[in-house]
Amino acid sequence: MDYRRLGGTDLDVSVLCFGPMRSAAKDGSDNAVSQSGARALEAALAAGVNFLHSSYEYKTRWMMTDVLRDHPKRKDIHHVIKLPVPDWDDDGFDPAKFRMRVEEALTELAADRIAVLQWMWRTRPNDDEHRLPLLASIMDDVWATFEVMRDEGKVGYLMTLPYTTAATRAALDTGRFAGLVSFLNPIEMELAEFFPELERNGQGFVCIRPLYQGVLTDRRSGWDEVPEGHYLDRLRTENPDAFDQRQAIADAFADEIDGSMTRFALRFPLFSPVVASMVTGLNSVAQVEEAVAALDGVEPRPDLFEKARALWASGFRPGA
Repeated sequence: MDYRRLGGTDLDVSVLCFGPMRSAAKDGSDNAVSQSGARALEAALAAGVNFLHSSYEYKTRWMMTDVLRDHPKRKDIHHVIKLPVPDWDDDGFDPAKFRMRVEEALTELAADRIAVLQWMWRTRPNDDEHRLPLLASIMDDVWATFEVMRDEGKVGYLMTLPYTTAATRAALDTGRFAGLVSFLNPIEMELAEFFPELERNGQGFVCIRPLYQGVLTDRRSGWDEVPEGHYLDRLRTENPDAFDQRQAIADAFADEIDGSMTRFALRFPLFSPVVASMVTGLNSVAQVEEAVAALDGVEPRPDLFEKARALWASGFRPGA
């Protein structure tokens, strides 16, 4: 397992971050899915993964509790948790809710400290018209609450997932965040414009959704291969061109892909030196083994990263 220093912190994190969104039954039942997820988490830790992502929203932490409670590597793990406070219909920022979400994570993850807070502020509707003024009005209170918990030793660093480029600009301008936790893959490269700034300022980036919800894998190459009722159906509405974009990427990077889109997509975020780790959903030992093998010895490749950004900026029309 390779490790990178997460910019803005003193953490050396595994380039693979375990994502448990679908790793266990949400009702807490110890069924085949949950057992497979527990084995996957154990295999990831055995392979050297020391960075785990989780959220109360996923309802899978109960499985993580069972694995982590008495695990010999428990104290070596760096946790990053989603922390949406305020969330949707909340009336402003609530310091008590912020603390509650951290405290429950500490208990459920059998952890002494949450290393990274993936703080989010969400509104309804969740657009910049509402979110930008809200950030300005609550940032001082968010920071003060974070500082208290940091001084208590319960949290380490504050990062954020800002959703849009305008919100990212506003968040970085506060000077409060160690870095960003957000989406990055060859189809979603909006935030790559901030990478030079992050690198200059010593701030970090943790990648989410490297496989673009399964589009950038070997499992399927078109909408006709997506079964009815699959979670990708939502993406069919949001981005009907997703598989056309996948094909453009496959054509442009044929040599690097070399028969496996999954392997290429897993490695791609790490072509940027700003990216320390990427959160990948891992639901079986086989998936862990595939990801660990794919990420062995990945070196920064700014040339390939910029090539992908140029393809994205062209609207996936090479030469446009």
